[in-house]
Amino acid sequence: MTERASLSQKISAIAESATLKVDAKAKALKAEGRPVISYAAGEPDFATPAHVVDAAREALEDPANFRYSPAAGLPALRKAVAEKTLRDSGLAVEPNQVVVTNGGKQAVYQAFQVILNPGDEVLLPSPYWTTYPEAIQLADGTPVAVFADADADYKVTVAQLEAARTDKTKAIVFVSPSNPTGSVYTPEETEEIAHWALEHGVWILTDEIYQNLTYDGVRAVSIVEAVPEVADQTILLNGVAKTYAMTGWRVGWMVGPVAAMKAAANLQSHLTSNVNNIAQYAAIAA
Repeated sequence: MTERASLSQKISAIAESATLKVDAKAKALKAEGRPVISYAAGEPDFATPAHVVDAAREALEDPANFRYSPAAGLPALRKAVAEKTLRDSGLAVEPNQVVVTNGGKQAVYQAFQVILNPGDEVLLPSPYWTTYPEAIQLADGTPVAVFADADADYKVTVAQLEAARTDKTKAIVFVSPSNPTGSVYTPEETEEIAHWALEHGVWILTDEIYQNLTYDGVRAVSIVEAVPEVADQTILLNGVAKTYAMTGWRVGWMVGPVAAMKAAANLQSHLTSNVNNIAQYAAIAA
């Protein structure tokens, strides 16, 4: 290949999703009859609820669903997401603060694209989901790992974040319950991190995809519920994949300040346009 016909250096540097790679290997071994238990992809062990499937089946009867729909999502779904955000994250938002995406992963990608400029640093508590650093780098940002081990219950402290902060720090990724460790920050720990972000004007990208999957009476308190004032600099990422056993339906969303969501919708209008309408109606039912 000649230099002129070479591939993009940015894209060539991105690693394949380790999660999907291991998941594909596990499925291949299962197909061969091997007794494999996979801890790769976060896949609920129950089927999508019947009423959700029924809603999709009903949506197939309406020819309007075979046409383009708004890039930012069906109005009814954006309203439903706003209601869920109030119910589960304690934050009152309008439907125009919601952008429906092709799965939670696209929401993660678009969030970084919207807030980062070349050279911006993102504090990334470690261990972390393998997509975060790649999505940061695709937005020309620099991931800065902040490690917390088992003795700390895999939860970073404000002291650690402050030690890692520089004049290039633009954002922090906050994930509770954590993927992959499962650790849940206490309300007090969550509040501390929110106040730190407020003090330093740092964006918060909070991935709440696992917020409803907690056990033994533990509740994951959203960072915008802990400190409502931080909502103006927070983007919430979520989707139907985990809570409703809809990983293959590919419906996620992002919630945030109006200007940020307008930018995300503009990006999506060129990137993918609308999410599959049938899947969106299934998500409304969920």
